[in-house]
Amino acid sequence: MVISGTKGSGPEGTAPEGSSGIRVIVVGCGYGGIAAAIECHRKGHNVVVFEKNQEIGGLGTLIIMLNLKVVGVNPELPNVGDTLGISQNGALPIYRWDNGKVHERASHIVCNYKRHDIHTSKGEFLLSHSMKGYSDGSGYTARRGDMMRVMFDYFQKLGIELHTNAEVREYFESEDSAGIVVDGQRWAADAVICADGVHSKGRHFVLGRPDLPRSSGYAIYRAWFTPEPSLRENPATAWIPMPGDDDTVMNFIGPNVHTLIATVKRNTGITWVLTHEDEYDIEESWTQPGSLEDVLKVVEGWDPRIAEVYKITPRDQIFDHKLLYRDPLPTWTSPKGRVLLIGDAAHSLNRYERASIAQKMGIETREKWLKTDWEAVKKNPEVLAQPRPGWLFGHDPQKYAYEEFEVAAHAVLTGCHYKARNVPEADADHRTTDFDEERLVNKKHG
Repeated sequence: MVISGTKGSGPEGTAPEGSSGIRVIVVGCGYGGIAAAIECHRKGHNVVVFEKNQEIGGLGTLIIMLNLKVVGVNPELPNVGDTLGISQNGALPIYRWDNGKVHERASHIVCNYKRHDIHTSKGEFLLSHSMKGYSDGSGYTARRGDMMRVMFDYFQKLGIELHTNAEVREYFESEDSAGIVVDGQRWAADAVICADGVHSKGRHFVLGRPDLPRSSGYAIYRAWFTPEPSLRENPATAWIPMPGDDDTVMNFIGPNVHTLIATVKRNTGITWVLTHEDEYDIEESWTQPGSLEDVLKVVEGWDPRIAEVYKITPRDQIFDHKLLYRDPLPTWTSPKGRVLLIGDAAHSLNRYERASIAQKMGIETREKWLKTDWEAVKKNPEVLAQPRPGWLFGHDPQKYAYEEFEVAAHAVLTGCHYKARNVPEADADHRTTDFDEERLVNKKHG
């Protein structure tokens, strides 16, 4: 069987608006939905986006829409956004948007982490390692609401059609098309991209059944806030670097608990997370309020610097987010291949090697920080290092997709096995720290 098709605009190019003749529906206007819509538009597809809420943004500062115009930030909602990290493999497409203008805007809001310092719960220093892969030369680590606004502004500049207050009630597909039902109206397209988060209705359609979450036994207290100027006048918090310097991240590890405390936006803000055992069986929510008293109990007897940061956190900025497991998905596409899942709607996915290995690393790292083998740490503290693998961070997914399309399409159509080239060898260590190619620095934009 021969797969024929055009080479299109290539991984870095753009096609004339609407030139492909392909119509795409995107469900969800969060990070995944906005990025998918922009990329489809750039490749010449006709795109329509549906968002169930009036506001755009999800977890983060919600952008208020009125007649599809941004009119401000919702003053009634708490400033619940912590930081979001987009590593280089995901940042490369964004870097190319609008001939680098989106990147230029993002460069003013991102954090720049040089080192990751890891300590015991008592404050004993264990190791410090490079943060290449998370710094401003190799990705975008920023407050969720800030990065959302940068991306959404470009989305609007492109004039992509958006419907808010438009909850999808039903999906359908045939051999020739797929679509959704919103407020009783059917919308059809060549493909539907479901970017509707962890509670995805699209996932239920793809699987043909609901998938219920299971408790992991852990939850995360999380916070983001702008400290008062008097912060550095207090001897207990004077250790926090001055504004303008590189951001810092510190990790404190104890039995079944660890906390990360980091500065953001060149030390003008602070974010922290505290992974703890889920004793209270909290609800599955990004905005479940957390109690400062409960937070302080978790780190009682720990390095006193930790509690001092927690104490200066505004009470309404502390949230408790339940960590849940869902059974790995057997597929991310519908039976006829016209409805597909991306982002949180596609978690977790272990059928595809690359996604499986990347997700496995997150679980492995959490286990190393919560159930630490201290004998192994004494021999080699590097076992606690956050992985920064070149095979993952250095990957260019768009370039790879163009290179592999004909081979992958042949495998899909014939049922043959497809051998991925973008994964480490079976006997290789996938938790390497060898990433060194920061491509977001001094690079020409496509």
